[in-house]
Amino acid sequence: MLSSRILKFSVKPASRLTFENILTRHSSVAAANSLEETYFRTTEANPANHGLNHLGRIYTVDQEVPKLFGKELNPKENHKANNYFGPREWVDRCSVFRETGIMVRNPAVQIINCLNNWDLEKPALRFMLYGRPGCGKSITLSHLTHYGHSQGFITMTFSQVKKWMTRYYEVAPSTYRPGHVDHIMNSNIFLKNFKQANLKLLSEPGMKTHKEYVWSAREKTPAGSPLMEIIDMGCERLAFAADALNIVIRELKINCNEGNCKLMVVCDGVNSLFSEQTLVNKERKEWKNGPWTPDSTWIKNCAKVDECTVLRNFKKLFKNDYKNAVIVASACVGAKIFQIEEKPDPGHRWYISRERQMVPNLDSHLPFNLLGEEGWRLFDPFVPVEVENYSEAELDAMISYYIERKWIKEEAGSRGGRQEIHFLTGRNPGDFFSFSNSF
Repeated sequence: MLSSRILKFSVKPASRLTFENILTRHSSVAAANSLEETYFRTTEANPANHGLNHLGRIYTVDQEVPKLFGKELNPKENHKANNYFGPREWVDRCSVFRETGIMVRNPAVQIINCLNNWDLEKPALRFMLYGRPGCGKSITLSHLTHYGHSQGFITMTFSQVKKWMTRYYEVAPSTYRPGHVDHIMNSNIFLKNFKQANLKLLSEPGMKTHKEYVWSAREKTPAGSPLMEIIDMGCERLAFAADALNIVIRELKINCNEGNCKLMVVCDGVNSLFSEQTLVNKERKEWKNGPWTPDSTWIKNCAKVDECTVLRNFKKLFKNDYKNAVIVASACVGAKIFQIEEKPDPGHRWYISRERQMVPNLDSHLPFNLLGEEGWRLFDPFVPVEVENYSEAELDAMISYYIERKWIKEEAGSRGGRQEIHFLTGRNPGDFFSFSNSF
């Protein structure tokens, strides 16, 4: 008798947050508020104002902002340069869409809310994004890059810094440190993009040098000169590009301590800087495709990370020994550099062996495993922020967005089509991005 009463008067389970519920809810909101055109978009384009009310919705970035970070500046031969506003494949797709749309997600909102209430007079605040491969860490960094640029930060972005070690442009022996290597071409490209993205802030009267720098017997930059002179030297003189970038890093930290500027450092795949080796050859100027063997001349002459002057100074940026700065980095499994003895594939494409041998990737995505002891000690303390896969509502919003941009067929928007996409992708943003070509 008691069990029958329980069954009879049992509470009805709460309804799930499904696509139909979201569509019904937002259709009534859209009727009352004409500013919101569709349920998956938001008209709030200022990332500093993004909050919980904008979660799961896509905002449009001003089309001039991504161009400042290198898309229009890099010539065709430097198309693979790693100074983009975001991942190259994503930027190329945004150019096809003729707009840059970014979904407002919880990790970015957490960090933005923290930065809006942070005292910049304290030591540099450091965030570490982590998550499984393809969960959306790189796009979250693009969102935060836009935030820093809109809030008056000098933004220094390193997209896929691993390429400085595995697929680099021309290098040369260091003139400042014998036995070390300078990334002269990568530094030249980086400085051009950095200047273009922060031209107004770098031209402020307070941005001065604090030391005399001698370039040659006839050329030198006296102390108190505008910092822009150092940047111009690296942009115009390829041989001095790496030295100029190292000087800019040093001077930016000094200017931040003096209150002349505020700096935001964004690095995607920072754990590659703490690898045991690189593929940068000390004797060859140009990068060469494999295959390599452990006994090859190329591998024997490879430089360590700290033997590359620019990479060594990159690490100094991630210390919190200066103020008026924010550091946002990500630890990625894909940024890990494997040993040649373990993965002797052409072009360092280590994943080919795993595909052929059907070996799953069991590497942990947690920061301690990826950063190693050196990286963990350098970043300690930091704020870890986990980036997860899409929720059901977020993936439905992305499907609707892709249908609107005519990237996938309208059949994908049906109930059955959406369920199939959820199943095939596992709601992983990277898998959805790749598989959407065939939807």
